[in-house]
Amino acid sequence: MELETYKRVRSAVTALIGVVVAYAVLQNSIFIAITGATIGMIVLLVTRRSVVKVTHDERTAMIQSKAASATLAVTTIGLAIVGLLMVFLGRQGIGDFEETGYVLAILANIILVLNALLSYYYRNKMGG
Repeated sequence: MELETYKRVRSAVTALIGVVVAYAVLQNSIFIAITGATIGMIVLLVTRRSVVKVTHDERTAMIQSKAASATLAVTTIGLAIVGLLMVFLGRQGIGDFEETGYVLAILANIILVLNALLSYYYRNKMGG
């Protein structure tokens, strides 16, 4: 199987898993959701093994690294802003968001600390 065909199959299976999980929610059945997700993951695993050639070069590694860094930055900043906004709204008496805001702000800090620790670890491991 070609890589492009695999990508199409992966997208279709992912969409079908979403449909099955949505149906399971409507039927209020966790069994249907777990079964659908498990079958979907098995199909993805089997199709992944039949891919003839997957190219992974320096360009691909660089793209994945940049995408991961950008995702981390956007997610952390988003969590911090939403958390602080929820704390502010909770203190103004608009809803009961203060506790959730603190949780999001603390989560953003935990992600930043974890990122710093992992960066330090990999920098030392890879000789930098």
